[in-house]
Amino acid sequence: MSEKRIADLFVIKSRFLRSTHLERDFHDSEALSGYVRTDFVQESCDRIGEGLRPKSGRRAWRVTGDYGSGKSSFALLLANLLGGRDSELPPQLRRVIDFKKLGVAQPSFLPVLVTCSRQPLGTSILQALHASISQVYKRGAKSRISGKIQQLRDGKTEPGDEQILDAIVDTNSQIIADSKGQGLLLIIDELGKFLEFAALNPHRQDVFILQRLAEVASRSANEPLLVVCLLHQGFHAYADHLNQSAQREWEKVAGRFDEIVFNQPIEQVGHLISSALNVRVDQVPKGQASSMRQAMHRAVDLGWFGAAQPQPLLELAPRLYPLHATVLPVLVRIFRRFGQNERSLFSFLLANEPFGLQAFSEHQLHDAEPYRLHNLFDYVRTNFGHRLTVHSYRSHWNLIESVIESYATDAALSLQILKTVGILNLLNDDLLASEESVLCAVAGDDHALQSESRAALEKLQRIKRVLYDRGRSRGLCLWPHTSVDLEKAYDDARRAVQTPQRVASFIKEHLETRPIVARRHYIETGNLRHFDLRYCSVAELVGPVMENPSNADGVIVVPLCETANERDVALEFTKIDELRTRPNWVVAVPHPLSNLASLVQEVQRWEWVMTHTAELNADRYGREGITRQNGWADGIWREGLRLSPESKDFGDGHGERNREQQRKHHEILQDRIQTELFE
Repeated sequence: MSEKRIADLFVIKSRFLRSTHLERDFHDSEALSGYVRTDFVQESCDRIGEGLRPKSGRRAWRVTGDYGSGKSSFALLLANLLGGRDSELPPQLRRVIDFKKLGVAQPSFLPVLVTCSRQPLGTSILQALHASISQVYKRGAKSRISGKIQQLRDGKTEPGDEQILDAIVDTNSQIIADSKGQGLLLIIDELGKFLEFAALNPHRQDVFILQRLAEVASRSANEPLLVVCLLHQGFHAYADHLNQSAQREWEKVAGRFDEIVFNQPIEQVGHLISSALNVRVDQVPKGQASSMRQAMHRAVDLGWFGAAQPQPLLELAPRLYPLHATVLPVLVRIFRRFGQNERSLFSFLLANEPFGLQAFSEHQLHDAEPYRLHNLFDYVRTNFGHRLTVHSYRSHWNLIESVIESYATDAALSLQILKTVGILNLLNDDLLASEESVLCAVAGDDHALQSESRAALEKLQRIKRVLYDRGRSRGLCLWPHTSVDLEKAYDDARRAVQTPQRVASFIKEHLETRPIVARRHYIETGNLRHFDLRYCSVAELVGPVMENPSNADGVIVVPLCETANERDVALEFTKIDELRTRPNWVVAVPHPLSNLASLVQEVQRWEWVMTHTAELNADRYGREGITRQNGWADGIWREGLRLSPESKDFGDGHGERNREQQRKHHEILQDRIQTELFE
């Protein structure tokens, strides 16, 4: 008989292996099987349930949470609870909301489930509304409201906001009158995709349909209409590149909705993990179970679980086997910041990813060690390394990885310590890499191993000099200086740098103006001809551009149009008689530059960081991070491919690599601008 593995202790539940899709899963009785009703989920249901009270004004909600945080599963639960489908839910989810306590009857709303895409919200709502009505009114039945919705949906002209809102209100009244439901429950998933569409087309002012919808729901009184929107970020994030006036208007729209920030506390995430693994705790060796509890006790004392009550955590510890207690808070933060929250978490727990929990759990049970932070470092490096490299300014990942990769040692314990410090430096928050926390993570309650670890820490600091103590408030670090929090500096820049109203002058400075050779003409005839390339504002078309002669064989004029109106003016200019006398002149009219406003703003923000963050003078790695993010902001465009003055003193091999990265960055951004102009 083969030895038992750690994996043999798991009883994996299938629901944790798939994502939720509202329309698909609403009619699947197994979709919520195994769903964990945490205290946070209970509180969120209770808050929304308050809207069922007679004449309540709290009937428009937005649920905001990162990718993969469980919002869609929560919405699916709501749709079943409020749609009168309690009896079809798993036993643990029935009567989640105490309707008697609220003083209302058991609800039976008609769920209208909308999954947004990059199109007008009204279009998505009409499609979902028609599908829901078709389910309620049986085949062959004549429904006036159904015909109206279909007519609006399939009409040749796009329906206005008023028509869409009227259709929603009329449908709500109709189903109540026909006893088909107590009202409509409108759940709008992936609202961010619609907001992206609205931000790219600000002239349409599509976002205001949300304001009207929230107002209608809040005033629905005895004909209740409930609206629940799900999105990944706040409204302000989607309106980031709009002008200040538009951003204020978007914030007013957001304010019409009560908000639930879908961010489960760490101890409740622990319960989700234990439910996903479903460990046979009685088969965990007693010594290992005791060590798990002891490690949890120390992690709680270190403050790694915040204000969470210690006793429930101590009881939870064996159910998290084989995850060491120090791994849980780091795991949650890593996936919130760099992954997709619970989606990434369950992938780590249950998928066969390199260095993930399932791969680790192939170890034999009798002599197994816990899954520790140094194991998590290997997982992050393998599965997130490429993503972290792109945004290394946030985490110093390139530096962390290079230090650990370049450290040559046969001492496994020293490498484990470096990886433990590295994963904590990656987060660079209140989970400090103090000597005490590193000993807890690496050695646990093994006194002999603790002594070895202390000796290894001493050697790494004083002899090998690859670990540095930044003091009690900052902990151990893999580099010898105080690191600037570039993410905070960038957030300061976001607040300080307003969205540019006009970008043509900025863009013009960074466009390639070398003459263009007529290659096909040269290949076919052998004659070399070249055209001057001139960028200008629309106002300069009639004056300086036309009056300035050229020694080239021809001229290509590109008016940089800020708005659709300016583009119309430029197109009209192409019809003037003077151009007919210049057959070797070409006017290329691009799309308006509004889509480049966010790119310009990004450059200006990093320039602000370089100018206003004095601490960068003592942090060359911070400067290097900014150079990678925005290499062309302070030198590349003006003086070729050289480093900015603040970065030119890198004498340790970083300079040449930086120049290559800057060259690539330069080419990518050039290409983005040219593509946007001539698409």
